[in-house]
Amino acid sequence: MGFQSIRFHGFRNLEDGEVNLGAHDIYIIGENGQGKTNFLEVLYLLSYGSSFRTRIDRDLVAWDSDAMAVHGRFNTSEEPEGSLSVSYQDGIKTIKIHGKAVNDRKELLRRIPAIVFAHEDFLFAGGPPERRRWFMDQTLSLHDPLYVDQMRRFKKLLKERNYLLKSRKTDLLDHYSEQLAFAGLAVSERRESLTREFGRIFTGLYKDVSGLDTDINLVYRPSWGDARSTSEVMQILKEKREVDLALSTTGSGPHRDRFQFIGNGRDFAKSASTGQQRLLSLVLRVAQARFYSETTGRKPLLLLDDVLLELDPGRRRLFRDRLPEAEQIIYTFLPGEETGRKGEDSLTYEMLNGVLHER
Repeated sequence: MGFQSIRFHGFRNLEDGEVNLGAHDIYIIGENGQGKTNFLEVLYLLSYGSSFRTRIDRDLVAWDSDAMAVHGRFNTSEEPEGSLSVSYQDGIKTIKIHGKAVNDRKELLRRIPAIVFAHEDFLFAGGPPERRRWFMDQTLSLHDPLYVDQMRRFKKLLKERNYLLKSRKTDLLDHYSEQLAFAGLAVSERRESLTREFGRIFTGLYKDVSGLDTDINLVYRPSWGDARSTSEVMQILKEKREVDLALSTTGSGPHRDRFQFIGNGRDFAKSASTGQQRLLSLVLRVAQARFYSETTGRKPLLLLDDVLLELDPGRRRLFRDRLPEAEQIIYTFLPGEETGRKGEDSLTYEMLNGVLHER
């Protein structure tokens, strides 16, 4: 079912209060700048303990407040009655599941994971490589807590090796290089496997929705190339050591991996039109939701933030028809935009100056 209700205090421009969400489809209509995205951000924050818009928790607090708190009641097939809450005060963030504080956000992944469709997603297609790496890592983390630990270990070792490079402590460099190689290969192996499994879903969906005759395939380009053993990676790091020392940073590894979209042997993202890139980013999110459902057998929460506006009616229909089953879907629209609302299991709200009014 998804979230039954949420309440918030001191969150951005939203007026303190509680909102009923007891329906499968929720439609929020309002002009830009009224608080629609802030509302979706509350739901995402409850799902993951972090925002999809900022890494600075203080940014979530309203200008006239010194603290914020959000709380949600949810209902899923695995947990008929549950609650999640996130608060921030005096520089401390507290996350609770069923009223009990948790120390690791990883514990939230098993509850009601949200997949948000936002305007910034177009960077997955035409933006820098780190945006595609971030997306693929998120896709893996949604269903595999072990990968979260693997990434944390790799990043910790990368930071330590970079410190040695900067401080010129070369006597310990081989030891940390070996550790980094082992941890990095574990990340690369998971990314390579994901590319095959996720790519199958993405390629079919994009061809279906775009109408292109050519397959657009997801390709993984690991920074360490074809290296499959720690010794092979150690050799690469040894060859690049002088450059790494000169730059005081590790210039190769999973943090430099690339993902590309290839069609007819060419990088599709570089030649695609703005509309094609936008559609590609939307299909990536649909594929992410489908992959999660197929892998876990569970349904995600879908948050769609004004993303249907740029699609023509035909593609909009194709896009919505290919959304996977979800615990709940929450859409935002501009006034006058066709919502396509259907069925009785839905609610419509108007957002005005941070206040939701039921229609």
